[in-house]
Amino acid sequence: MKKFWIVFALGLIALVLGSYTGLHKFRPDTATSIATLDQIEFPDIDKKLRRGKEWIGKVVVVNHWATWCPPCRDEIPLLIETQQRLGEQGLQIIGIAHDMLDATREYGDRLGINYPSLVAITGGGELMQQQGNIPGGALPFTVFFDREGNFAGNKLGRLSEQDLSQAISPLL
Repeated sequence: MKKFWIVFALGLIALVLGSYTGLHKFRPDTATSIATLDQIEFPDIDKKLRRGKEWIGKVVVVNHWATWCPPCRDEIPLLIETQQRLGEQGLQIIGIAHDMLDATREYGDRLGINYPSLVAITGGGELMQQQGNIPGGALPFTVFFDREGNFAGNKLGRLSEQDLSQAISPLL
């Protein structure tokens, strides 16, 4: 019986260490630098196909979100304000909703979203993972690109004003 508990304890330790290693290996801040702006290709809320390459030359903040995600909804006013304040300096915020088209449009209209809203009905999870999100994807998730369209960083979870400022200031 003692041998059973020793084996059980060792197995439990291995499970915990494996989980810890897995979480740190797939953390968003270990994102691959091969993520680029031109990988983005989704329709907007008007069903017009939009491609990331159209924003080359700007500092781009790509915010993955959904209408059913409370922390996603909480950060949208900050994104609206930041787009309004820094748009003339070359900042472009892009929302990619992992949601239904009508829900995305209605929510954006209600809040007055002033940046392009794309809808990832399919392929959004794969894009987020290429951009450094955890397998399976988690929201909100924000990715930053420099003016050449190269990956510059990301943030999993709700953005604060400080998070956003620290990420975009060196790029502007």
